[in-house]
Amino acid sequence: MCRISICTIVAGLVFMFMMSCSDNSNPAVNPQGGTPLLAVITIASDYSAGNFDIVLSDSSVSPNLIDGLHTDLAVRAFGSGVYIIERLGRDNIIKYDTKQMKIAYQQNLGAGLNLHDIAVVSEAKAYVSAYEDNNLIIFNPSAGAKTSTVDMSRFVAYAGTDSAEAVPYVSSLALYGSYLYAACQRLKIAEGAWGPAPEPGDTSVIAVIDTRSDEITGQVKLNKKNPASIAVFGNRMIVASTGSWFDITSGGVETIDLSSNVNLGVIAEGAALGGSVSGAAFVSANTAYISVMRDDWTTGIVQFNPVTGTIGAAVAGIEDGSGGMAFDGDKLYVGDRGFASAGVAVVNPSTGTVERLIPTSMPPAGLAVTGK
Repeated sequence: MCRISICTIVAGLVFMFMMSCSDNSNPAVNPQGGTPLLAVITIASDYSAGNFDIVLSDSSVSPNLIDGLHTDLAVRAFGSGVYIIERLGRDNIIKYDTKQMKIAYQQNLGAGLNLHDIAVVSEAKAYVSAYEDNNLIIFNPSAGAKTSTVDMSRFVAYAGTDSAEAVPYVSSLALYGSYLYAACQRLKIAEGAWGPAPEPGDTSVIAVIDTRSDEITGQVKLNKKNPASIAVFGNRMIVASTGSWFDITSGGVETIDLSSNVNLGVIAEGAALGGSVSGAAFVSANTAYISVMRDDWTTGIVQFNPVTGTIGAAVAGIEDGSGGMAFDGDKLYVGDRGFASAGVAVVNPSTGTVERLIPTSMPPAGLAVTGK
C-alpha cells in the first residue's frame, strides 16, 4: 500500500510529479548587499515544479536557487545552514550554505521513508523524522550522514492487536533544553485507502527523547488526534491537531508544560478557530498564530492567546496562508499562496496587520528564518 504525506495531499491532491534535482552552480548575488533573512521553498500553483528562494534583509529576493526540487518539501534552518527536506519519493536532505550561497550537499537517507521534519541540536547532531518508518534518524548535519536511529515502534497505533498499523507516523519535531519532542500521529489507514484525510486512529502522543542518550524517556498523551504542527516558546508547547479533515470539531490546539511534560488541555477548538487546524507559530508567551484551512480550501492565519485561549480575528490581507509561518523575533512571516498575492506577507504581531508583501519566484510552500 502506498501512503502519501497528509500535508501534501491536502495541498496538492494528485499533483505529485517527480523531477530531477540539480545544483545551481552560479552563486546568488545581491547587488544591494542584504544578508540572508528567510529561506523560502516554493512550489508552482499546479504542483508541477519546486524551487528555493532566499529573502534578504533588504527585502530583495535571490530566486530560483535550486532548480528541479520535488513538490513535497519542508524547510528548516540552523545557523548559516538551510535544510531542505524532499519528502515522499525522494527522501533527500539538501543543505544550502547561505554564507557561500550554494548547496553544501544532497544526501539520500533511504527509499520509502517519507522524510518529514528535521530538528538540529548542534552542528554535529540532528534528528530526522521518517513518516513511513519505525525509526527516528540521528543525523550529522555537518557531514550530511546518518549516524544512528531511535526505535519508535512502541508508538505504533494499536500495537499488539490485530488492528496494529505498521508505523507510528512520526511527523513534527521540536527541541526544548536537552530533549527532543516528536509528534506521533498514530493514524489508522484502511488497506488500499488514500486521500486527503485518513481518519485519526489511536491516541496521538508527543514522544520525549533525551538528546544526550537518545533514549525515549516518556510520552505526553494528546486530547486531539492527528497533530499537524508543534511549536515551543519558553517552557510551553502548543500542539495544533487537525483531527479529521472532514470534521472541524475534531481538531484543536492544546498546550503542554515542558518543565513537567504535563498536558494542560485544549485551549482552542477547531470549530471556534473556523476550520481545520494545520499549523502553529509562537511570537510571545501570550501570542501565537494558528493556520486554519477553511471551507474554500484556503488557509487563514488566526491570532490567539495560548494562555487564556482567547481567539482573535484572522489576519486581513492574506489570501491563502498555507505557505508556512516563521517568526524572527520581530516580524511574523507568512507564505501566501493566493493567486493574487503569492509571496511572503510580513505581519506586525503588535497590530496583527500585514505591513508588506515580498513577491517570490513561485508561491511559497514553507519558510525558515536563517541565522537562528
